[in-house]
Amino acid sequence: MQYPWKHAFHSGMSSSSDLRAAIQAGVPVGVVANLLTNAQVFLALPKYLNGGGMVFVDSGAFTAFQKREVMKWNKVFFTYDALINQTDFPCNLSIVAPDVVGDQAATLGLWHEHATQISGWIERGVRVIVPLQKGALSAGSMLEKATEIFKTSRFAAGIPSNLEALTAADCSTLWHQDFHILGRVKITPDLSLKLQALSKNNPGAQFTSDANWLRSRLKKISSMQTTRLDMRYQVETRRTQAVRAVLDFDAYMCAVRI
Repeated sequence: MQYPWKHAFHSGMSSSSDLRAAIQAGVPVGVVANLLTNAQVFLALPKYLNGGGMVFVDSGAFTAFQKREVMKWNKVFFTYDALINQTDFPCNLSIVAPDVVGDQAATLGLWHEHATQISGWIERGVRVIVPLQKGALSAGSMLEKATEIFKTSRFAAGIPSNLEALTAADCSTLWHQDFHILGRVKITPDLSLKLQALSKNNPGAQFTSDANWLRSRLKKISSMQTTRLDMRYQVETRRTQAVRAVLDFDAYMCAVRI
């Protein structure tokens, strides 16, 4: 069978050269809030959103978890708010709500602490992705808690796919209309089981995903930087030209066979 992502975001595009290439290619873009420049936040990304481009902004919590760093949520929220204020199409913007990887109780604490701000983003039409972490509560119960805290169910349920990920059994406890797979686009056997569990309970639900597109393509991009590229983009850096060239034949597809 085929499983269609509504959008598969090309994450890892936070640098100026890479983001410019992704925007030129017109693909769904994934960036990290605390890595963006003012020019990207106030000009490039809002322009892309207003032109119909789809943008996913990660909080950076997973990287902080890996590096054992403390999250600076005020900086993340500033970026979120700036992007929302600069675009006429907040519905094209997906942002990740605050969370602590692998810590359900701490994540719920953050949701309570910032409930007013998160609810405000939802009310303004932004697609807020709420990461469901493992813990004492089932995934379904945590989803219910999110609905209680934010006083709405108009958000996307985030399904972690890396460390501390939910299992297919966890996914079978979820009833919702919008899901985002955090950190994986390619459908592995494990992810296939999770998607089947989610689809069984939620026929017609929307599914999106994101994954770092650049990491596994650096060799291709490096090779492209040494070749003669499309003259239409000769005013761009060779890095931008190379990333754009690779995107032209190796972007994520919206339908992946499972």
